[in-house]
Order: sequence, then C-alpha cells, then structure tokens
Amino acid sequence: MIRNIIFDVGRVLVEFDYLRYMRERHYNKQEQKILLESVFNSPVWLLADRGVVETKELADRFVANAPEHEGLIREAYEHIEEVIWEMPYSREWAEELKNRGYRLYVLSNYGRDLYERTKSKMPFLPYMDGVVFSYECHLLKPEPEIYQYLCRTYGLIPGESVFIDDSAANIEAARNLGIHGIQFTGYEQAKKRLEVLLELYDEDDRMVYCCE
Repeated sequence: MIRNIIFDVGRVLVEFDYLRYMRERHYNKQEQKILLESVFNSPVWLLADRGVVETKELADRFVANAPEHEGLIREAYEHIEEVIWEMPYSREWAEELKNRGYRLYVLSNYGRDLYERTKSKMPFLPYMDGVVFSYECHLLKPEPEIYQYLCRTYGLIPGESVFIDDSAANIEAARNLGIHGIQFTGYEQAKKRLEVLLELYDEDDRMVYCCE
C-alpha cells in the first residue's frame, strides 16, 4: 500500500521560471545571457542549494562570475524571489490527499535565502508531515543519500512511498532505492497517474489480505 506521497517543490508545487522572470523584468537578450551564465546556471546556485554558501556571500559569489556586470547581477539578485510563483492547485491537492489519510512530504533542492524569500508562496507546507530542503542536509537530488536521509528522518518505507518530481534523473534515483516515481509534466497528468498508482497498490493489498 502507498502510505507516503513525496513532492518536489520547484516546477511541481510552485512555478520556478527564471526565463519568465528575466522577460518580465525586461532584460534584453545580452543581459539574459549574462544572468544565465553568472547566476542561474552557475555552480554557485548549486552550492546555495547545498547550503554551503552563507546567504550574505551569495550576491558576491555571483558577481565574481562576471565582475564587469556587477550592477546587473546585484539588481537581478535583489528581486530573486520573483522566479517563484504560487501554483493555484498546490494547496488544494495537498489538502485533499491529507484528508484521505496519506502522509505528505517535501524533498526539494532549494537554497536557504530563496526559501526565506518565497515560503509565503507555499500554502501547502502546513499539510506536510515532513520537509527536507537540500540546504538543511547539504545533499542534492539525485544523490541517493538525500532520499535515504528523508526515509531515515521520517521512518519511511521506500516501497510504501511515491515521489513526484519534474526531473527524470531524480525519479530514476528514487526508483533505484525502491521508491515509486512519477515524473511531473503537468498537474492533471501527475494527479491522474498518482490516482492510478494508489488504486493499483490498494487493490494489491486487498487481494493479499483476502487470500491470507
């Protein structure tokens, strides 16, 4: 039986879209290229997710990637919370699953500073039985240790758990540890696949019970 439903956050329960952020702030193509290289696709971003860079150092570390564009980088990072938008379905989805008796968890690559700036956009958090953000444990998906950390911290049995994430690599890593996986491509798609999986394993359990 599936008892535990584990959610990624970015691009699953919230929208994470730095390309849209840059367009809406009217950065031109050259500025977008600079910001992609120095901020969003920089190794520093992953270090922030891993929680090994102090918040007060982050802007300086991004600037160090392209010091000739310091003004642009600092201005963009000043409004970095705008890369996240609340998804209209996330609270309702979590509430519905919680009311049906499932235990809910978060497992997400997320930096401390971005979390502090955007936690108000996560109305689903009160429904979670446990939360692991990567900056807290200094591990990143798809490293197997972060899934093991989640299971160990909250006493989860992998075979009784399903993980929903937009990344194929993250889903594969979960499956390698015995956790069921659903790659998220949209709310309706993921919700439908989750319901099929929940029904399938509920039926299997009923069949086993009836035969004992």
